[in-house]
Amino acid sequence: MKAYRKKLIGILMAMMFCFSPVSVLAAELPVTISSGLNMKAEEVECTFEEARIVYGEAAPGTKVVFTVSKMNRFGNMVELHKDTVTVGSMGLFSVTLPLERGNNYIGMTAGGKTEQVIVKRVSQTVKTQLQRMIALPGLNVR
Repeated sequence: MKAYRKKLIGILMAMMFCFSPVSVLAAELPVTISSGLNMKAEEVECTFEEARIVYGEAAPGTKVVFTVSKMNRFGNMVELHKDTVTVGSMGLFSVTLPLERGNNYIGMTAGGKTEQVIVKRVSQTVKTQLQRMIALPGLNVR
């Protein structure tokens, strides 16, 4: 009977650790971005704008550090802009991040954890050309 009880306790303990919703390895940023950046994006986001306004939420007093970097021609990351935001008493914050043409590597650090997203700024001439194009449905369809 003791062996059966030990097995049952072992199985229950294993189930608690395996199916627990909290995992030590799944450490996420203590910040929620409500608009301006998609930190979970797997693709590069494109924009024509010179700056990006980011809005988010976190616990009051949290320090959030944003960096905007670009890769130089030698493949080294060069930090272009750094901004530290302290979340106010309502738990909300906003920051305006300048964007250079090409890929902008935007890093967000809070609570010792960092996430990064890439935003590509495209030339305004591309926007103008796209606005002049006429899309006809069914054209060149085989």
